[in-house]
Amino acid sequence: MSAVDTRQTDFTRLIERFRAGDPAALARLYAEYGGVVREAVRRRLPDRLRKEYDSLDFAQDVWASFLDLPPGKHHFATPEALGGFLTRVAYYKVIEVCRRRLGSQGYDVTREQPIVRAADGAEVPIPGREATPSQVAIADERWAAIAAALPAVHVAVVQRLREGFTQKEVAAMANITDRTVRRIVDRVRELCEDAP
Repeated sequence: MSAVDTRQTDFTRLIERFRAGDPAALARLYAEYGGVVREAVRRRLPDRLRKEYDSLDFAQDVWASFLDLPPGKHHFATPEALGGFLTRVAYYKVIEVCRRRLGSQGYDVTREQPIVRAADGAEVPIPGREATPSQVAIADERWAAIAAALPAVHVAVVQRLREGFTQKEVAAMANITDRTVRRIVDRVRELCEDAP
C-alpha cells in the first residue's frame, strides 16, 4: 500500500471515529486542521479588525459550525476536501464580521475615535447616550399623558416594553400575539405624534 493510500485510509477511519462520537478523533482533527483554520482567518482578517478580533475567536466559530453539521450532510472523501471546507467556513466567518463591522454605520470600526486625554493625562469625559435627568422627567410626563388615553391592558404592555422586554417577551407575558403588541405600539406612536 502506498503512502497516499495509507494516508487516505487513516483519514477515512478518523472521520468514521469522529462521526461515532470519539473525542480522541475530534482532538486529532483539531490538531491536524487547527493551523489550516487559523491561517485561513489570518489571510482574510483586515488589519483594522486585528485589534478587536483574534484568529482564535474565528477558529472557535469554525469548529462550532463543523460540530453542528447534520450527520451525512457533508462527505469528506479526502483530507484536502475537509481542509477546503474548513477554509471556506473560516473565510465566510471573517467576511460576515467584516460586513457587520466595516459595512454598517452602527458598528463601523472606521468611525471609532480614540479616547481624548487632557494635558494632565486625565481622560476627557465622552458624552454618553444615557438620557439626562430632565429628559427622563419630560419623557415620564409625556408617558403619563399618553397612558391616560390608553386602556389599562395597553398601558401594561407598553410599560413592559419601557422596562426593556422585547415585543415577543411581552406578548408571552400578556398572553397575546406579537401582532397585537405591534398594534399597541403603533397606537402609542400615533398618540405620541398627536401629542403637543
